[in-house]
Amino acid sequence: MPEHPIHTFDRLIKRQRLLLKLIGVDSYDPAFRIHSLTFMVVCLALTFLIISLYDLYLFRDDLFNFVYVLITIFFATIGIGRISVFLLCSKLLAELLEQSYRTYRLVVDDPREQRILQWYTRLFQRAVNGYTLVFIGTSVAAGLLPLLIYLLSGDRVLPYGVVLPFVDHNSPVGYELNYIYQVSCIIWTPPGLVASECMMFALVLNICIQYDILAVKLQDLDELIRSPHPHRDAMIGCQLRSILHNQQRLISFISNVEAANNVLSGVEVLSLGLQIVITLFVLQFSLWIPGLVLIPAFTLQLFLFCLLGTIIEDKGVKFSAGVYRLTWNELSKQDKQIFRLLLLSSQQPQTLTCARMTCISLDLFVNMSQKFYSIFMMLRNM
Repeated sequence: MPEHPIHTFDRLIKRQRLLLKLIGVDSYDPAFRIHSLTFMVVCLALTFLIISLYDLYLFRDDLFNFVYVLITIFFATIGIGRISVFLLCSKLLAELLEQSYRTYRLVVDDPREQRILQWYTRLFQRAVNGYTLVFIGTSVAAGLLPLLIYLLSGDRVLPYGVVLPFVDHNSPVGYELNYIYQVSCIIWTPPGLVASECMMFALVLNICIQYDILAVKLQDLDELIRSPHPHRDAMIGCQLRSILHNQQRLISFISNVEAANNVLSGVEVLSLGLQIVITLFVLQFSLWIPGLVLIPAFTLQLFLFCLLGTIIEDKGVKFSAGVYRLTWNELSKQDKQIFRLLLLSSQQPQTLTCARMTCISLDLFVNMSQKFYSIFMMLRNM
C-alpha cells in the first residue's frame, strides 16, 4: 500500500521547522515562547539594520556605495518583517499549520482526493527542493565569489554593502573583518528566509488542495442530484451541508493566511522590486559580481510570490463557476436555502493582498515590473 501523502508532507514541514528552531523562531509550535535564542536573533537583525543605516550616513557622498548599502537594507527589512510575523502571529501560524494537517487527515478513502493530495505534495516537495537549492546556492555564491576575486586579482570586493562602523574596509585587516562579519550573516539568515518561504508554500498549496477537493465534492453532488437514488433528498442535504462547512473552513483559512501576511507581502514586493532596480543601477558603474546572481534570484522570487496569488484567485473563480453549474433547480426548497448560502459565499472568492491595497497576482508582477523599470530609467538619467 503506498504511503499516505501526509507522511511526506510531515517530513518536509519538520525539515523547515528545524531550520526555524535553530534560529529560535519556530512559531508553528503551539508551545512556542520567546527565549534566549529568539532574543539573540532579534538583536542580530536589529544590529545589522542599525549598521546599514549608519553606512548610509557614512557613504552619503559616495553614490555607488550609498545605493550598494540600500540593497543590504532591504534584506534587513524582509528579515525583520518575517521575524515580526513569527513573534506577533505565533498562535495564528500554529493554528494554520494544524488546519493544514487536518486537510490531509480528512482524506481517507476517496481515490480522487488521494490523487489530489499526492500531486500537490509532490509539487510542494519539488518547490521546497528547488527554492532551497536556488536561494542557498545564490547566498553561497554571493559569499564565495568575492573571496575568489580577491585570491585571483587582489581586488577587495565585499558580498554586501554593509561595513562595520569605525573599521576601514579598504585596509587588509578591515576588509577581513568586514568579510567575516558579512559571511557570518549569510550563514544564519538564508536558512531562516528559506524555511519561512517554504512554510508559506505549504499554506498556499493547502488552499489549492481544499479548493480541488471541494470541486470533487461539487461534482459528486451534481451527479447525486441527477440520480434516482431512493434516499436522494437526505443524501443531497447532507452533501450540501458538508460542502458549505468545508467552504467556510476554507474561507477562514485564507482569511487567517491573509491576516498573518498581508503587511509583510507589501514589504516584500516593494523590497524585492527596489533591490532589482538598485542592483541594476549599481551595475552601471561597476561590475558587481554578486549582483549578476542576485537579479535573477530576486526576479524569480517576486514572480513565484505573485504566481501563488494568481493560482489561489483562479481556484476561487473555478469553484464559483462549479457552484453555478450545479443542477440547483431540482433541489428541494430547504436545500435551495443551503445552496443560496453556498452561492453567495462563492461569488466573492478570497484572495491574498499586499497590505490590503491590491491583490497578489501576475498582474501585480507585470505592473510592478513596469513601475520599477520606470524608476530605473529615471535614476539612470539623473
